[in-house]
Amino acid sequence: MKNKIIAFDFLRALAIAMIIPAHLSNFLSFTYIKLALYAVDPFVANMGLGLFIFMSGYLLYYNNHSINSFQSILSFYKKRLLRIFPLYWAALAAFTLVFFIFAPRLNSGFEFPNAEQVFSFHNLIMHILGLQIFLAPAYVSPMLTLYFIGLIIVFYTIYPFIIMLSKSSKQILLYSSLIFLGCLLVSRTFNIIEYRFYTFFPIFVFGILTCKESLFEKTTIINRKNPFVKILLAALPVMLVLVIVLGSRTTLFLDQNASFSIKSASSGTIGSSMVISMLESMANSLGLSYITLKFIIDSVLLNLFVIIFCVLEYRFAMKFINNEFSSYLSSVFTYVATASYCIYLFHRPFLALWNSGTHFISSPILHDVILIFIALPILVIISYHLQILELNLKKHIFHKKAPHKDFPFIGSSNSSSK
Repeated sequence: MKNKIIAFDFLRALAIAMIIPAHLSNFLSFTYIKLALYAVDPFVANMGLGLFIFMSGYLLYYNNHSINSFQSILSFYKKRLLRIFPLYWAALAAFTLVFFIFAPRLNSGFEFPNAEQVFSFHNLIMHILGLQIFLAPAYVSPMLTLYFIGLIIVFYTIYPFIIMLSKSSKQILLYSSLIFLGCLLVSRTFNIIEYRFYTFFPIFVFGILTCKESLFEKTTIINRKNPFVKILLAALPVMLVLVIVLGSRTTLFLDQNASFSIKSASSGTIGSSMVISMLESMANSLGLSYITLKFIIDSVLLNLFVIIFCVLEYRFAMKFINNEFSSYLSSVFTYVATASYCIYLFHRPFLALWNSGTHFISSPILHDVILIFIALPILVIISYHLQILELNLKKHIFHKKAPHKDFPFIGSSNSSSK
């Protein structure tokens, strides 16, 4: 049990360590560092988010593998709501204050995209209710970073029904596939259920199945002498390049006609006539729209890459991260893992406020060095203590033990039990 706790602390620390640097490009000053991060940041972030979602599915099943009544479903939802929403609502308030109400007075160097629409009263109400993924794009504009909470809420809403209906892994796959197809039908009919649901739902189900079947725990999948592993390791860089290129991020290095600027890069839109024309020709031959084909290719490649990445990291953690591991490193993993939910929720407003308070630093390199080596550690420390405070408050109010670690970001290191 202790080995598994340390292993998952390592995985959570790794995931947040991938997400935050990917978002740093919006707050750095040195142009070439920003451009380097712009090229890969969505994919590094998606890998980190994918790892969180994989662990979420895994730990949900580990702690909640027996749901067989309406009462148990209600109990499951109650625990999830108490676990997710208090800090999420605090983060939503922080986003509104920093990026909308006080934004004109701050000189953070970051302009929140579509702020008027995103922070409208109607949109904020939808976010407060956690409906930003379910009702997008027709009725909601999901907010940067906080869209992920809406995504987790949709997964948590679905989870009890999958488990209650399924007696085997095959049935989990069957009902998950039916839900996936049903959501596609609803999405096409009513223009709701945002695309990221389809991107990450297979990874969530994969996490459930990994726990149920104890997959990869005793295999030699990371043995480099294994021919399959050799092929896999050789294919991973190729897959990563395909994901990035088809995601239209590094096409500026491949296509002289690529439309690129700092502003377009920061918004994630770098258009390439070469890649677009190739995909349009392929889409026409298949009778599909360019957007549909690009979404399918992006989703398939991203899912394959993230699932393989999760398997390798999970197997590494289960094999090498144990109670014989360095106690200092284990403590670091636990510290960062405990703080990870708050780090994720508050890092954007924190970095915006930091930039606003340090805009007098004229040297871009000095500014970025201070941001990376001073601001980020302070963020981790504040997030850790905020998380502990929130857990203690809930423990005092509800007179209960700290929650089990079945949400991918939160929970104390010794609270995971079956």
